[in-house]
Amino acid sequence: MRGEFVDLHGVRLYCYAFGQRGAGHPIVLVHGSFTSSHLWQDVLPRLPKGHRVLVLDLLGHGRSDPPGTADMSVAGHAARLAQLLDVMGVPSAMLVGHGMGAAIAARVAHEQPARIAHLMLVNPTLLAATAPEARLNRRVRRLAMLVPLWKRLAPSWLASALHAALLPGFAHRDVGARALDVYLQPFRLRDGRDAACAQLVALNRSRGDTVDALAPGALHCPTALVLGDADPFLNAARSARLVTWIGQATNTRATIHQLPGVGHVAPEEAPDRLGTLVGELLTR
Repeated sequence: MRGEFVDLHGVRLYCYAFGQRGAGHPIVLVHGSFTSSHLWQDVLPRLPKGHRVLVLDLLGHGRSDPPGTADMSVAGHAARLAQLLDVMGVPSAMLVGHGMGAAIAARVAHEQPARIAHLMLVNPTLLAATAPEARLNRRVRRLAMLVPLWKRLAPSWLASALHAALLPGFAHRDVGARALDVYLQPFRLRDGRDAACAQLVALNRSRGDTVDALAPGALHCPTALVLGDADPFLNAARSARLVTWIGQATNTRATIHQLPGVGHVAPEEAPDRLGTLVGELLTR
């Protein structure tokens, strides 16, 4: 495993490579908001052998740079992901995205279909939103409304508030508490607090990241939709909307997988199942 910082037009993203080249398309893992590349630690050893795997920290997350004035919307993250693939010499890849990372992956697949060989969307809550006010779960939306306050308080206040808001996304709270301690550590510093505020504002203002923004037939690669059936951020209506959309958006047959007893953070709670599903999608 080798990690490095990659310069992209004035900001640096941290990414690392796992596995070996040779078995086909590389696999690129994209985490969601307020997590980091650590999300995939238990999935990595369960992925099909022989593939090069790239794992990144999105801007403002993990070890990547604070955003400064850079765009933290899904569109901004997607543009940087495409640039990263260029710099890393990846002409075509499988994208696996979780949460906001799924919206990022879907946008890249929509805008640059020739370079995406396979697409897996895991608990894509942003894509399932039906209106701007539904893009964030209720607790996180409240945090976004209080950004002016968070900027005046010590960074630990916002980190603790994020911990409380995100913990219900885990079906197993003990797993979630330990994972969130790791994810949120960078946000306990001043630069991290400001990065979290920028991400909250960008998510709350987002307007083009739902399924309505992707036209029928927009996705041209084999696609899988993976839903944890205990995800509190995806109720039955939103899940059904995603299932309907995925059938309309793909030119090839999409596969849909329900994970029993799994909450929002499926890579932490069902790494074995996700590794198997990646292998199955790669054969299509």
